[in-house]
Amino acid sequence: MSLAVMFIFVAGFIGINVSGDDDVQVINGHNNYIDDFTDKRKLVGASHNVFVGKVIEETDQKSLDGTPETQFSVKVLQNIKGNLNGNVTVNQQGGFYEKEGKKYLLIYNEDELLVPGETYLFATRYLESQDWHTLINKFGDLKIDDEAQKAQLIKEFASAYKYEIIPEALKNKDNYNNRGQLSKEDLEKNGE
Repeated sequence: MSLAVMFIFVAGFIGINVSGDDDVQVINGHNNYIDDFTDKRKLVGASHNVFVGKVIEETDQKSLDGTPETQFSVKVLQNIKGNLNGNVTVNQQGGFYEKEGKKYLLIYNEDELLVPGETYLFATRYLESQDWHTLINKFGDLKIDDEAQKAQLIKEFASAYKYEIIPEALKNKDNYNNRGQLSKEDLEKNGE
């Protein structure tokens, strides 16, 4: 998990489930969140950008700290929070990797990888050093199936933005506005 998003998900793994067939084993990592992101106001408050976008393609996969992260080109269709234009890179924690001749897919909190061609509502945090927007897994990539659902999500998240709640762990202005990475020392010092 990259340090830029690590402070959103406190303490890393609390459990791992493994499933799959002979070709690819799925590893579902579980982590705690810094707040209750079922409350859209808190999800929006923890995000730098909230927008509707269409996934164009998978563009890359990197491992900033030993675990895979997958990048996608996403066309921004509508901003709810922030002001993104054109295509942006959305980063999703997890991805495929090989170890000892076996193939694995790492996902977090049962949040499947994005699907090219699909449209989502994204809640993301920007990592300047990589110039990408990391989605908040499970809550920050809501698949949109039709125009009615899209309109409803936009309405709900616009209202959440109007009344956003910045999670306590992010209320330190330097941390909240930090578009780069926090060091492990900073995370430990802040009790995160």
